[in-house]
Amino acid sequence: MDFYNRIAENAHLLNKSDNEILSYCIRNNQTLSKMKVQEVADTLYTSPASVVRFCKKLGFSGFSEFKAGIKAELSQNQNESGEKSHPTDFLKDVHKTIQLIPEETIDRVLEKIHNCRRIEFYAAGSSRTVAAEFVKRLQVLGKPAFWYDDSSLMNISARQITADDLVIVISVSGETSLVIAAANMAKSHGASIVSVTDLGSSVLSDMADENIYVNSTYFIKADIKIRSRVQLLLVCEYMFFRYLEEYGHCEK
Repeated sequence: MDFYNRIAENAHLLNKSDNEILSYCIRNNQTLSKMKVQEVADTLYTSPASVVRFCKKLGFSGFSEFKAGIKAELSQNQNESGEKSHPTDFLKDVHKTIQLIPEETIDRVLEKIHNCRRIEFYAAGSSRTVAAEFVKRLQVLGKPAFWYDDSSLMNISARQITADDLVIVISVSGETSLVIAAANMAKSHGASIVSVTDLGSSVLSDMADENIYVNSTYFIKADIKIRSRVQLLLVCEYMFFRYLEEYGHCEK
């Protein structure tokens, strides 16, 4: 089983500390092979035993096997010519995102969508187009779904939300301050929070009740930093078609 399939199948076992370890290892995959478990533990202010337990949660025998797995999976993303990125690299992200789709989590999220009073989507920047498309599809089925990309409107929504509502927050970085603020307020009102973010630990993924991850790499060309949102759209489209298959006959 490859690295991303292991994550998808065992993501429900990972706690906040585990996600921080995973995020660090992915960001530093090129130097990880030279590090000892004690070094990783010291960097993250945790214990070697916690790092080893994390590795075993993902199905590895220990830290050494984990390092080998992540190196084999992620080092291939590096362009052998030494360039920072290649125009087709985002296709690898799409493939890895497909591998990351956690079916058990998707099932729980779809059940929440079906049973909630209304669904509020919070997104900003280019992620808002993904939220808008998902909302449009749900509305076609008669679901009370709405999306917001303005901080004032998000906060108004969050203040009026109830424990019968569902909030889906879409943010690649998981660190967008205006959506974090609104999601926090909605959570304080009892709403269930679902995050769709890049793989690893982030403020949003740590606070969410359910996490759906994508693999999204920064591509740098001519000093321009670009991050694709195709993976977000893919995951949301998949959730919609799964919802249609599972609950479409129940909607008016």
